Amino acid sequence: MNRKLSGCYRRVLLFFLAIVAVGLIAGGFAYRRVGGVDGARYWMAERALNGVEKHLLKNRPDGIPEEQVVTLFQGVREAIGNQQVDLTGLYETLKAYQTAFHTTKPSTPEVEQFFGKLTQAIFSDEPQ
Repeated sequence: MNRKLSGCYRRVLLFFLAIVAVGLIAGGFAYRRVGGVDGARYWMAERALNGVEKHLLKNRPDGIPEEQVVTLFQGVREAIGNQQVDLTGLYETLKAYQTAFHTTKPSTPEVEQFFGKLTQAIFSDEPQ
């Protein structure tokens, strides 16, 4: 009986270690695929941007055309892809939007102000 249990535990332990190894390999592959630490930060920023865009499109005020929202967010998404965005400023802007409009619909001036802050988070290619 004792021998049966030790064999069972050994198989369970080997199975567990195999699952952990496969998970680590898959995680390492995904981590390298997104570009390491910096790539992961930009990937997470894009995910946060997508969530805010969905919320804004659902709760868009009448004074803001849908095309304007889509165009602006696409520009920010491209800047994230090119790593030409201030991540701290972007996160602060997205967090402020989520905090302020989690349960309420923003007004047209509030959305325009939010758009201005989003645009400020993008680095300019022009020399200063």
